[in-house]
Amino acid sequence: VLDSGYPTAISLFYHVTFAILAIAAINLWVEKRWPRAALSGGEIMTIYLMLAVAGAFCSHDLLQILVPMLAYPYYNANPQNNWQTLILQYLKPWAVPHDPRVLAGMAVGNSSIYRWTVLGVWLRPLAFWFAFLMVMTGALLSLNLFFRQQWTENERLSYPIIHIPMMIATGLRDLLRSRLFWIAFGVAAAIDVVNGFNYLFPSIPRIPIQHAFEFRNYFVERPWNAIANTFINLTPFAIGLTFFIPIDLAFSCWFFFLLYRLELVTAAAIGLSDLPGFPFPRQQGAGGYIALGLLALWGARRHLAAVARTILGRPGGADESHEPLRYRTALLVFIVCFAALVAMGCALGARLPVMVFFFVVFMLYSLAIARMRAELGPPGHDLHNAAPNLLITDALGTHNLGKGDLATFSLFFWFNRAYRAHFSAHSMEGFKIAQLTRITNRAICGAMILASVLGSVVALWAILHLMMVHGYSGRLSGEAYSNEPWNLMASMVSIPLKPNMAATMATVTGIVTALALGALRMKFTWWMWHPVGYATSMSWSMDHLWFCMFLGWLAKLLITRYGGAPAYRKAMPFFVGLVLGEFVVGSLWGIWGALAGHKVYCFWGL
Repeated sequence: VLDSGYPTAISLFYHVTFAILAIAAINLWVEKRWPRAALSGGEIMTIYLMLAVAGAFCSHDLLQILVPMLAYPYYNANPQNNWQTLILQYLKPWAVPHDPRVLAGMAVGNSSIYRWTVLGVWLRPLAFWFAFLMVMTGALLSLNLFFRQQWTENERLSYPIIHIPMMIATGLRDLLRSRLFWIAFGVAAAIDVVNGFNYLFPSIPRIPIQHAFEFRNYFVERPWNAIANTFINLTPFAIGLTFFIPIDLAFSCWFFFLLYRLELVTAAAIGLSDLPGFPFPRQQGAGGYIALGLLALWGARRHLAAVARTILGRPGGADESHEPLRYRTALLVFIVCFAALVAMGCALGARLPVMVFFFVVFMLYSLAIARMRAELGPPGHDLHNAAPNLLITDALGTHNLGKGDLATFSLFFWFNRAYRAHFSAHSMEGFKIAQLTRITNRAICGAMILASVLGSVVALWAILHLMMVHGYSGRLSGEAYSNEPWNLMASMVSIPLKPNMAATMATVTGIVTALALGALRMKFTWWMWHPVGYATSMSWSMDHLWFCMFLGWLAKLLITRYGGAPAYRKAMPFFVGLVLGEFVVGSLWGIWGALAGHKVYCFWGL
């Protein structure tokens, strides 16, 4: 149920890591008793990948939003809000359920999907959106195929997020023998055990790791109150994950976060904060992600040229013998899927140029996320409420857009509210897993496709079931976020806005700044400021992670500087223990909450 733990709001899904740890631990016993029946490391990592892909579809930012969002407008329309005129007349009846009795059951709960009168209402809309999701998955997977060889074989990127799952799958026995691992595991686990009981029994003292220090208690006067919402978390898993990412990225993340906070203070001091939206963090972040996508294209330009020669049948092309699909087939799949996405958007009421721009930007976002996960592996990335339609409405104004465009943007909210659990990142990590475990790319691609299809079907069933039982109305996060796109559309239709040139310039500034940072990194090996740090510095995730990343950066810097590679390798089990101690106890609290039927302590996302 939404808001019960946020396992998919970080790069490394903790519920999947917990499951893999349990499987690997049982596998050690099986290996001792029946060696021939034990799973190999590659088989365990294939299970990890399939669970991660399925989890991405059932994530906090995808299908969990789609179902209640589709049910919201017809149920909540009334004469007072005038949604019949502002919203409903622009929605296609085959894309949204509109039976009031069924929608009432979805909103308030105490109902069931196991009646044909209910399933019949949902069948056609969910069939359309399932087809849409599969087409989008096909476009993202085929796009990644053009970069797989360059990133995994030519550049040999490290893919930090899969380091801990790989250690669990292939080296758990050595990990369990480490004293440092058990010390860190015990510390992290003890913190979550104590805080978990404090959540249930407030008389038990709490160990302050969330919001351990809040600036609002000390920065109360202008201009310093501009950063009053800043806080410090001391989450063990975030410190542990930071240890496995490059030092320059960890430095860039907390440095640019503090620079952004200084920007807020400066703007308040000189009066710029009175400009609505300034300094436009969503637009700057969107520009940074677009730049990261462009930098990924530029960095792979020679490989892409070789791929083009292969597609055209000319000499000097790229080797495609180890690819899941021939490059020509992959290009055809991408073109067909991209065209289908645009066509579906147009069928919903949007105009062709708007949809082309929308999905071009979306693909750049996806490429940026895949690249940052492959090269650097930040613990979190989200880009909240900075969908491609934000850039369109800023540049054109809502009065220059059709009502069908606005309705389509609202219907696309479910896969654009945030980008924390993204298929592109997991699929690219899957190809790295295939390389490390000597599994064929064709086999790992088939596993991802199977997980995508089955995971989506099971997710839709589970979410429908839970929403009909519990209802989405009154959920902690704004009725499961289902009201956000429709309230925004109603305001845009009733009060059309002119272009926001200041916001558009902020997007351009984000693009130029990130491109400049990327160019300087390519030019100077000593340049420490990474464009990923800039692009993610103004995000929800960095609000929670910045100080933990500072501590992880400091620990790694001191260990590698004064102990070198041997000290780094010896320290690795300690930081793995910080991650797994919190993941294991956090998952156990979640399981207990599900069995007991009440909310429990959540170590992440509050």
